[in-house]
Amino acid sequence: MKELVSVIIPILEPQINPTEEKLLHHALQTLSDYTIIFIAGEGADLSVVREHAEDIDVVNFPKRFFDSRQHLGQLFLMSDFYDRFNWCDFLLIHELNSWVIKDELHYWCKQGYDYFKAGPLLPGPAAAPGMWKRVAGLSEEEKRLYGSGYTGNGLYLCRIERMTATLKSKKSLAHRYRHNANLPNADAVFWELEPNRYWPHLRKPTDIVRSHFVQYGVQYQSGTTLPFALTGISRDNIHEIPFFKTLPETE
Repeated sequence: MKELVSVIIPILEPQINPTEEKLLHHALQTLSDYTIIFIAGEGADLSVVREHAEDIDVVNFPKRFFDSRQHLGQLFLMSDFYDRFNWCDFLLIHELNSWVIKDELHYWCKQGYDYFKAGPLLPGPAAAPGMWKRVAGLSEEEKRLYGSGYTGNGLYLCRIERMTATLKSKKSLAHRYRHNANLPNADAVFWELEPNRYWPHLRKPTDIVRSHFVQYGVQYQSGTTLPFALTGISRDNIHEIPFFKTLPETE
């Protein structure tokens, strides 16, 4: 019988900063009931991670995928990546720019969807492509604008079987996205625009539903219903996000 879900935490080079270390510590505490696996480049120094959890599970991939977030996105567009964890049904990809507020992971895995991720943070509604534009396809410049909206958006939940099936059915298209050096966050753009463009490959929630799953920290308004997680958190903005101002000093 397959495990329901595993948590994947990527560790990029160079070493993580204090804010990322805080997010790491919280993730290990909040998601301790699940299998947590770190992914890193071959030969990576994980001494800071082991300060928080000495006995950790690590899966190594070629070092080039961990030189930057752009390179990591290439890995997330390869079916071999998801196949590596095919002993479970779902993966929660948890980059160190996200904060799980409450443990509802089991609940979200059971909602019948294949892919959850916050949409891009764009300058305004006009920057978001409509349904017909999505079908016709975006220009390269429109894709770049769209991709820039995913900067720092590092948390998604996905059903492994459907991710691998989608990548195998769109192999050449995924290859083009992987090798498009001018497209920021190419993996997020691909998963948002391409799987259901002509025929539905992934079951995705509505915008309202996914806002209950994850929101940008800078957009969350105090007093509203807390989502499962916040994303888009960095050392440059964490002190300006109202949610973190309400946390005890020990957090």
